[in-house]
This record gives sequence, structure tokens and C-alpha cells, in this order.
Amino acid sequence: MLRGSFICGHGWAPVRSAPLICLPPVPFGGRFFASFATAYEGPVWSADLPGYGGSDPLGDAPTVGGFTRAMSPLLAASSTPVWLTGFHSGALVAIDMAQSFPEQVAGLVLVDVPVFAGPDMASLRESLTIPPQYLTQEDPLNGLFQSMVVDRLAHVPFDRAFALFIDFISAGENRNAGYHAAATYQVEVACRQVQKPTLVIATQSSLREGTLQTADWIPDATLVERDDVTAPAFERGAEVIADSGQ
Repeated sequence: MLRGSFICGHGWAPVRSAPLICLPPVPFGGRFFASFATAYEGPVWSADLPGYGGSDPLGDAPTVGGFTRAMSPLLAASSTPVWLTGFHSGALVAIDMAQSFPEQVAGLVLVDVPVFAGPDMASLRESLTIPPQYLTQEDPLNGLFQSMVVDRLAHVPFDRAFALFIDFISAGENRNAGYHAAATYQVEVACRQVQKPTLVIATQSSLREGTLQTADWIPDATLVERDDVTAPAFERGAEVIADSGQ
């Protein structure tokens, strides 16, 4: 899909000014940011993380570093330093890219950052990557369709909700594999090394506490708390997040 300067999937086109590069969350592809791109007044680029949105997976277990290397061509495509926007696991990739390619990154916009460190998160870390095991379930998809499409129709158009649903299940049994990256990333250590101006946006989500911690760890971070934005954040809060990141 190509809309104006919004690029998703496997390629992108040149634009006249430096783009905002968006890094999607597992298990979605680059199309995750379509609504945000419509609301944002400027060029927006996004691409699939390996293994999602129809793109080939990494050869080894997914890591944030592996995702960073795979997404680095987006930086090379711009002639000037870019701002990176990341949501959920995509936020971790944005942090890592800023450290790995500091001369090509101007700043960060991080929305709802996952922090799964510490002994109290051990059981969660272990459960994150368990495959959905669709074939062992009597009716594996109707419940997902209800929660991701039907229950969101008051706020998200059917075509858009359905596209996100298809994106969510498209990786099949590998749907949760990418969470290995978030579960093994040393978020605090990485955040304390960020040397770029960073806008951290905390919506009303289960990741709120970790997001507030992230804002505290990053030396040059500005925190914006948006209790009025609820899931799905980049649909219901597309305009709010776009305005915050201008």
C-alpha cells in the first residue's frame, strides 16, 4: 500500500523532506500505521519487521538487534537524519536504532514501551512466545474476530479493523515468536544510553508503568500522558499521537 508519502510492506519511494520512520509492533506489519500516517502532516515511512506483514523472518530467534539491522535500510534511504516512532516492541527497535546509527537518527517518539525485566515478570516473559496453537483449539479465530473487529466497530471502520485482524493472524504459529525480542531486551540499560531528544507518550494501557519508567531512564525525554487514548491506540488516538509528534 502506498498513500502519499506513507510506505509500508516491502518497499518505499523517495520523498522531498526527511520522513518520520514508524516501527510497528509484533505481530503487525507496516500497514499498522496507516491511520496515523493519514493524520500526520508530513512524510511517513514504515516497513514490516522480519516475520510479519508477509516479510521473511529472521534466521534465528528474533532479537531487537536483529530487527534493528533489518530495518537499517530505511535510514539509508533518507539524505538527512530522521525521527523514529515506535509502538510497543517497535519502540524498542527505535531505541536500539538510535544507539546503533546515531548520525542518522535525529530523535525518537516512543508510544507505550514494553518493559518485561525483573523477577516479577519472569512468568510473563516465558509465556510471551508460546505459539497460539490454532489447531488445538476448537474455534480459534472467532474470539479474535469478535475482540479485534466486532468489538471495535464503534471506533474503527470495519475495513480497517478487518485489515488489522488479518495482519495479526498472518504469521500463523509464529505470531508470538517476535515477542522474544522484547522479552530479552535490556530496556533500562539501553534507555540510559539514548543521547537523542525523545518524546515518550503513555496512553491508558497495560504498558503504562513501563512507559513511565522509560521516560525516567532516558536523559533527554519529555513525557506526555494521554489517559484519553485507549486501545487500539493508533486507531482511536491517531490524531492525538500525530499532533503530539509534530
